[in-house]
Amino acid sequence: MTSFGDTLRELRVAQGMGLRETATAVAISPSYLSRIERNIEKPPKPELIKSLAKLLAADPDVLFRLSSSTDPEIACLVKENPKIRKLVRLFIDHEPTDNQLERILHFAEKTLAKKPAD
Repeated sequence: MTSFGDTLRELRVAQGMGLRETATAVAISPSYLSRIERNIEKPPKPELIKSLAKLLAADPDVLFRLSSSTDPEIACLVKENPKIRKLVRLFIDHEPTDNQLERILHFAEKTLAKKPAD
């Protein structure tokens, strides 16, 4: 599995961005970004992960997974909503297959895209 730093470097290079340019865009020093990319530093705080993902047109969930942390928005949503916690617990308890998850995701996207009735 590729590390957080390796993935970050690959994303930056794929976007044709230099180290200094990227660091400046997210308000960190180039040396700090270099240390992250070389896996000398631990992955940064969630806010910086989100900024880097946005800048590099990357899926933030991939970067969060590689950093072994969770997007604070997701953690807050689970913490504050008992029905979402129940749904997550169902997934943990029943370990749905990829096919089942795809069907559930499709249903949720379709259902949530509908406008609520007045």
